[in-house]
Amino acid sequence: MRNSESFFKFLVPSGKCQMFTSLQEFTCFMYSSNPGTTDVNDLRYRLFCAKKGDLDSSQLPPCVDTLRKHCDRANYQVAIWRQSLQRCPQIPSPVGHGWSLEEGRLMVNWMSGEPAPMAVLELLSCQCKRRCQLPNCSCLSNGLQCTALCRLQDCDNWHEDPVEAIAETDDDDDDDD
Repeated sequence: MRNSESFFKFLVPSGKCQMFTSLQEFTCFMYSSNPGTTDVNDLRYRLFCAKKGDLDSSQLPPCVDTLRKHCDRANYQVAIWRQSLQRCPQIPSPVGHGWSLEEGRLMVNWMSGEPAPMAVLELLSCQCKRRCQLPNCSCLSNGLQCTALCRLQDCDNWHEDPVEAIAETDDDDDDDD
């Protein structure tokens, strides 16, 4: 019988930090032929600045947190594949290895932090002309409130005071009537 520590033993060698650093370096080269950095967060910032914010999020590399979660999921899958020829493999729960359990369902855990600092999120804007609605409104599609930088200032998703918007969101969770 194997416990969960031995299950992942081959995937977590003593040079884990060096391996993740190499993965970041490889990811940087995938997104830019001459990145000038080996840190994906730094490359994200450089690419964002170079395009003056005029790019789709799919054109940016994943942040360190997201890359680490993806690495955890890939390592978990590889660990299962390595045991594929065993008669009764002992496979631990995927929870904590890039997945979480929510309401009895296994869900991908994309990241453990915020997608960006709040100062950056407040700078995001949509270019809606008549009405903010899915799938065209970038604010709505990312689960954000429209800001003063958005083109349309009188939509249902816009709040003049971001603190008030947060308070209203919290109040909505409490109102189940």
